[in-house]
Amino acid sequence: MAKCGAGECSCECKNGCGCIASSDDPLNCDCRCFGGLRAPNFGVFEGVRSIELILRNAPVSQVAVSLSRALGIQLAIPTSLLDKRLNVRLKKTPIRKLIKHLGLVEIRKRPR
Repeated sequence: MAKCGAGECSCECKNGCGCIASSDDPLNCDCRCFGGLRAPNFGVFEGVRSIELILRNAPVSQVAVSLSRALGIQLAIPTSLLDKRLNVRLKKTPIRKLIKHLGLVEIRKRPR
């Protein structure tokens, strides 16, 4: 079992989990379980400057899709990371630094 928590949110999942929260507003948070066929949807965090992110045994491919939707940006995954699982705990981290730390690449902001 994997346990995750960020801000005021927490969860416990069988195959991996992830939680995201706004650093400035701990009530603006969301937790999801990973490991299914589809990447989970976090809430929308567009416009948030820094976040708290906790990942436990989460597949990088699903994390990239989930973060892309939540942050409103398009992310690419280097092929060397496709099968990797992430265990990360970041607090008060700017979005660009978070993306770099995870090894992802920002392609561009999503068109509106």
